[in-house]
Amino acid sequence: MTALPLPHSAPASVESTTIPYPDEPVALLQLDGADPVEATSAVYREVRRGRRVVAVACGDPRAGARLAAALEAIGVAAVPPPPGEAVLRPGVTIVPGPETVPGRLRSGPARVLRIALAGCGVVGGGVLPRLLADARFEVVGVLVRDPDKARAPAIPPGLAVSDPAALLAREPDVLVEAISDASTGLALIRAALSRGVDVVSANKQAVGADLPALTALAAGTSARLLYSASVGGGAPLVETVRRARAHGAVVRIEAVLNGTCNFILNRLAEGRSFDDALAAAREAGFAEADPTADLTGLDAAAKLAILSHEALGGRLPVGSVRREALARDGGLPSGRMRQLARLDVRSGEIGIALRVVDDDPLFADLADEWNALRVTTGDGRVFTARGRGAGRTPTAESVWADLVDLAGAGA
Repeated sequence: MTALPLPHSAPASVESTTIPYPDEPVALLQLDGADPVEATSAVYREVRRGRRVVAVACGDPRAGARLAAALEAIGVAAVPPPPGEAVLRPGVTIVPGPETVPGRLRSGPARVLRIALAGCGVVGGGVLPRLLADARFEVVGVLVRDPDKARAPAIPPGLAVSDPAALLAREPDVLVEAISDASTGLALIRAALSRGVDVVSANKQAVGADLPALTALAAGTSARLLYSASVGGGAPLVETVRRARAHGAVVRIEAVLNGTCNFILNRLAEGRSFDDALAAAREAGFAEADPTADLTGLDAAAKLAILSHEALGGRLPVGSVRREALARDGGLPSGRMRQLARLDVRSGEIGIALRVVDDDPLFADLADEWNALRVTTGDGRVFTARGRGAGRTPTAESVWADLVDLAGAGA
């Protein structure tokens, strides 16, 4: 990838939102502080739409602090709150509300959605308990390699299956696809869409393999394909690119898209050896037993293909993306290094490369598994997003937001 100077004029970190402009919409939310899970989900769904949020936390005086902690867990970083309120980065403010939640009429779901969950590992295991506890959804099957294996969370009796065909035979309305194997995931997505089943996927390799074809397949059967969690974990990177494209033609994307590499590079900057840094990434749950896709840039290339589709339409074959590997004996230069994904429409540059980003605060201070994105449009407007790019809680939250969007739109 040809080295090009990064723009240093862009403001630093406005995490998980666009750079503040006067015309940004504002969402005013009245939340029940006794239910931090639902409150967090409501705030996150507004954040990923690019809205500034004022959240009124009703309940006891600790409701705001509980909400702030729950948002921090998915990558909405909190700062020390001033008296009486908690400010969560530019764009999200929590203020105390009344000690009781004002009464409001609640109606049951117009239709319960039948959910088939493929995978019950890091991501699927984070989604399953919420599905089982929510009256809007009915889990009809869970695809796993070994139905008899003890796991946490436990799969209720009668739901575990090992055959993808058997999963779809249970006639779900929605397939939640969260398996690690790209080919199996892609085949399952295609089969579901062909049947007119909506799909929510967190599988970047499957989605990034040929997103235009999957989109066309979904359109042909009137199914819906949602894949926000496939890029950025809990960071709303897909939504940020969509907002940028709605504003004007996208001319450049720059992003840190792989939390494993970012974690390792931060440890190397501390002076640790490559083997120690990789072992720490595995211990923290960010590196797979075989981290080849992360270290060679293949993972980031699949995510860049998805973002490029959102920005430009059409297909960007993953194999066409030039990749620079993070190697054990790479001889990295001094400075803060990042595995930087870059697409420049004007120069034709497309690649994943290791770059020193000391002078670029959006990327330079990126912690551990965090991802970051900068999108530039033709008129010079810049959109950025940051957030936790890996882990059960943030990625499951992104899957959940897609599911709630489906439920709200009707199925």
